[in-house]
Amino acid sequence: MSEKLYQSVIKDDDTKNFWGELFLRDELIKDLLGKDNHNIMYWAGKKMARKFKIKDALDLIIFFKQTGLGILELKSESTNCVQWNLSGKVVDKRIQNDSDADFMFEAGFLAQITEQQMGVVAEAEMNPKEDKNGVVLIRVHMDQKQPSNTQSEENDFEIINK
Repeated sequence: MSEKLYQSVIKDDDTKNFWGELFLRDELIKDLLGKDNHNIMYWAGKKMARKFKIKDALDLIIFFKQTGLGILELKSESTNCVQWNLSGKVVDKRIQNDSDADFMFEAGFLAQITEQQMGVVAEAEMNPKEDKNGVVLIRVHMDQKQPSNTQSEENDFEIINK
């Protein structure tokens, strides 16, 4: 998988600048965390969301793009569930080159941001079998009966949109 990912990313002008990040995330971190990779990446996403407290969906979409996580699109929203699509060249390359591509960091981040914004407990799920043509569906479920007791470590994070 390593050489396949490298070749695929470096040969594409739209993704070659992301090689370093993908190398660390999909090779080094995955090797270090082993079988616990998915769980740890989910909780790491939640932790980072407490540090980078995003105030609304528009800022969240911009932040994901700026961070190189992919293109985030709000698919649907109800009182109990928010569904996001995550796509883009980087997401597509990761899916193409690794049948176990991990998007749990993004899921954890979205869960925590939703919890902070809505004030209720929220958890995210994604099913790798639902990845369609380079698009990952992430569902964030909210429990309206259970107020969140998680405090953000920071004030709202100011997004620079230039």
